[in-house]
Amino acid sequence: MPEEKEIRLGHRDFLGWILKGGIAVTLVGFIFPAITYLLPLTHQAPVGSMIDVGMEGDIPIGTAKKIISGGKVILVVHMASGFKAFSAICTHLGCIVDWDDKKHRIACPCHAGFFNPEDGTVISGPPPKPLLSYSIKVVNGRVMVTV
Repeated sequence: MPEEKEIRLGHRDFLGWILKGGIAVTLVGFIFPAITYLLPLTHQAPVGSMIDVGMEGDIPIGTAKKIISGGKVILVVHMASGFKAFSAICTHLGCIVDWDDKKHRIACPCHAGFFNPEDGTVISGPPPKPLLSYSIKVVNGRVMVTV
């Protein structure tokens, strides 16, 4: 039978392993959140799914409601002509747009970009393209957006 050798771990070796493990855990604690922040959001709602925004009366004419669903931020605007739905992501640098109650248009707070609430086209500012629009309809008094 071969002899078994006894492996002894000295105090210095033990402390070295503890120190290396602590450094590794700390680095993972810093790097993992940074990587998840930099990676694009991949969780999205299934294409063609409908999102229930709420009752028609919840969004009076001349106002808007922002919703987040499946990784998408959507701005639902109620105009005299009906409901409109747009991506709430500005086409300039990706800031979140909002409804301007005073000017009755969609505004980007980052660089003073404005969008037409009827069709999402650029009125002024640096945005290069109109906002992405979504199909919207009212079903049994409920506002539904198709993404």
